[in-house]
Amino acid sequence: MPYALTFSKQVEITDPDQYINDCCIGGDVVLDRLLPVLRARYGNDLQSNQEDWGWFAWFDEGPVKLAVDIFTDDHKNLQFQLLLTSRKPRLILRDIVEDGAELESLRELVVRELADWPVSSLTVQRSTRSTCLRSGAA
Repeated sequence: MPYALTFSKQVEITDPDQYINDCCIGGDVVLDRLLPVLRARYGNDLQSNQEDWGWFAWFDEGPVKLAVDIFTDDHKNLQFQLLLTSRKPRLILRDIVEDGAELESLRELVVRELADWPVSSLTVQRSTRSTCLRSGAA
């Protein structure tokens, strides 16, 4: 089951025209904060970008596909939600959302980085949402 992390953080928006939708505003700043620790842990072979639903970082740890999806819940007050998901591929069928040590390790890494930033009102909870839009995994 994925983890949903919510928090507030005042970030500087330098180019508001770069965002596709309101749910993307400031997500790039959050992603920029996380990318160095994600690359240090998982390597440089990760995908990251903006979509119409927010920002993402997708990468693999062995056969497990991991995702950090970033949504701006309230763009005026800069309240964010991160969805951490792990998926395991199956031979013929679509990937399945599945917990494992890889997801726990990702959660610990992201929570530690957000606490060091620091952010306000950080909450971590299990989520039934599995919105990760990684190719073939919707």
